[in-house]
Amino acid sequence: MNMPFLPQTRTPSIFGPVRPQSSRNTALSVSQLLDVELGLFLLSQLVPAASPDALPDLMGEGVSVATNRAAWTPRQQKYLNRGRALLAHCLQPAVWSALIERYATGATTVSAYDVSQDRRWFGEKTVGFSRNRLTVLRKMLA
Repeated sequence: MNMPFLPQTRTPSIFGPVRPQSSRNTALSVSQLLDVELGLFLLSQLVPAASPDALPDLMGEGVSVATNRAAWTPRQQKYLNRGRALLAHCLQPAVWSALIERYATGATTVSAYDVSQDRRWFGEKTVGFSRNRLTVLRKMLA
């Protein structure tokens, strides 16, 4: 049975247009990529052993952060204050967690940090372009 291909027209639905199921967009926008990498840079400068998920707690007024603040240098204090101002829009734990998840599972060729799949650790990449980007992040906070 050889039938020629003819495009089938859809009948209108009373419930609205039928859209095919698509996978969620996991790519970060440029501004989201910058936000995540700025947050990871802050963590690396303030609490290097912290997991990537720790940023909202670090930037908040939590008790655990207050005890560490006394030992921070003036530069770290400045980084913290500027980081709060620059990242205030993404410091809710659910928002930050979603950004880190997308960053960890996204394209690794454009990221300046490696983040483990279980999000227990992160670290700087050693490729040339990421070092330049980290220099820019450092200058943003200075």
